[in-house]
Amino acid sequence: MQGDTDDKMALHIDGVVCSTWDDLSVDSDIGVPADAFSFSWFDAEHDVLPDYVSGGSTCQVTCNGETVLTGILDNITQRVGRSGLMTNLSGRDLAGQLIDCSAPIDAATNLSLSELIKRYVTGGDLANLPITIGKVQEDWLKGKTGVDIGESIWDVLTAAAQASGQYVWLSADGALMIGNPFDVPQPAIKPEFYLYNDDRYEQNNVLDADYQYDISNAFSSMEIVGQNDKGKNFKATVKSDRMTLKRQKIISDSRSDTQAEAEKFAAKAMADAWLAASDLTLPVSGWTHNGQPWRTGWQVSFDSNVMPRASGDWVIYGRTLLLSRNNAKTTELRLKRLEDWMQPVKYADLIKKMMKK
Repeated sequence: MQGDTDDKMALHIDGVVCSTWDDLSVDSDIGVPADAFSFSWFDAEHDVLPDYVSGGSTCQVTCNGETVLTGILDNITQRVGRSGLMTNLSGRDLAGQLIDCSAPIDAATNLSLSELIKRYVTGGDLANLPITIGKVQEDWLKGKTGVDIGESIWDVLTAAAQASGQYVWLSADGALMIGNPFDVPQPAIKPEFYLYNDDRYEQNNVLDADYQYDISNAFSSMEIVGQNDKGKNFKATVKSDRMTLKRQKIISDSRSDTQAEAEKFAAKAMADAWLAASDLTLPVSGWTHNGQPWRTGWQVSFDSNVMPRASGDWVIYGRTLLLSRNNAKTTELRLKRLEDWMQPVKYADLIKKMMKK
């Protein structure tokens, strides 16, 4: 279970490869569209960068030769102090460019996801980005959406994907993926974590655990009300017996066109509320499990007599690969209850926005 202390993290930029770092962070989170990276070193001998390495350069991050992120270098920072010269290189994966760029305003009519991808991803101003298209079922490309002035390309693609009940994301190697981000290959050996304070102490492979169960945004009933573009009213209600208190949430829905869509929206809203209720954070040694870099979507188990409420099966919702002078190589795993997942993902961004109100 312990990560290999010989793990190597490398940043590849325009033919330059550097794997000597004093501090680094590579973050991936299912709830955040763009993964982020940050690399720093403090040794003056390595502080001279070629002139052609600059903001906007395409880059790859690899762990033991396996690509964990394909992105763009956003920022170069150098700071001089009493301790010497510090250099930091940071950026995001290719989704960051789709988030930053607004969709052209000449496409205000409804377009299918397939048409949007051709206009804005494989064609148009961003055609030079190394974004490929993953395997997609044709039905998932038929959902249509309009384009509002100032709306980002990412938001437009996400809205079109949601029309087919799907999710859109960027894979580690830069492929635009559409479907279920949690349907990923699982490791051959399921990661298992133990934290005991009895005679099983020697089995412990985590020293710290942070568990939280918060029902402040969970409800016993969720009601969706709205009206489609033909003036027809609809209402959908879903209930949960997990909440002993009677707590109702009413959401005004402007996206659903049918009663069936509203019912799916209500079910997903309820599931997301309970998904947010449970969190488990585990710091683990190293960056890999059996030689594979930790990835979101992997299923893991946790067992503890110190924290029995947190025992059970979880899924990696977010992970951050870290290196620091104080803590060496570690990975922070942010976990969600496996049984709280609900697929397909639908209206995820809208629900998240509503739940914050």
